[in-house]
Amino acid sequence: MAESTEMDYKSLPKIELHAHLNGSLSTSCLTELYHMKYPNTDDPPSHINGYKILDKFVELKDCFERFKYAHDLTDTPKRLKRATEIIINECHDDGVVYLEIRTTPRATEHMTKEVYLSTICEAIIECHEKEPKNPIVKLIPSFDRSKGVNDARDTLDVVLKVREKFPGMIVGIDLSGNPENTNFQDFKPLLQEARNAGLKLTLHCAETAGTEEENMEMLEFGMDRMGHGTFMDESPDTWLTLREKKIPVECCITSNLKCATVPDITKHHIQKLLH
Repeated sequence: MAESTEMDYKSLPKIELHAHLNGSLSTSCLTELYHMKYPNTDDPPSHINGYKILDKFVELKDCFERFKYAHDLTDTPKRLKRATEIIINECHDDGVVYLEIRTTPRATEHMTKEVYLSTICEAIIECHEKEPKNPIVKLIPSFDRSKGVNDARDTLDVVLKVREKFPGMIVGIDLSGNPENTNFQDFKPLLQEARNAGLKLTLHCAETAGTEEENMEMLEFGMDRMGHGTFMDESPDTWLTLREKKIPVECCITSNLKCATVPDITKHHIQKLLH
């Protein structure tokens, strides 16, 4: 009998550098969290269909809209901790050996931003203590562009405070969220402050079309890694600058396809980046 030549991709060691906590909740995780929050299934919320994972969105803004359902299920320390545990365990099962979880700290009725970040850090530590073979996990807090600069200011203050409580856990700052009606220039002072404090920068850039001017501004400002970079080649100048600066790009193939920023795999920019 001939030996199988199929590659066992699941068992291959992997690193996961672009995992949004509330965007990485599997169907089984969402179901568990849903029943934790709504144990009386005879009286479900009117928007119950929002908790189901779709095969594909019509456009990117639909994806941003969908996040509110995940946020609804991670609004207490208990459920947030459980979500973090499940993500780490599922990544372990997929062969991930190094994982960076990114998330925007949120103040809810049940917790402050500081408690939000501390809860995730504690869950990461406990997961490693329970199972040392779990991936090495680090945390990247995010500035959500749609929430404005004042919210980002508050977030950075909290991040620096929590970093002192959990040394070595927080490794960078992410700029993400819906970029519509926002200006990158407004966030530059805070990003520079984070950089001066020793935090690495990973910035969502060129995730949507028609942002050539801002893309160049972000490239000139500098970053340690770029998130997505989907439309970086819309301008020859930005594409050349990206290559000259040798900025690593976090290609999110599944995300781009599901969020309809790329029509199909044959059009994905990873092919151009690899040549």
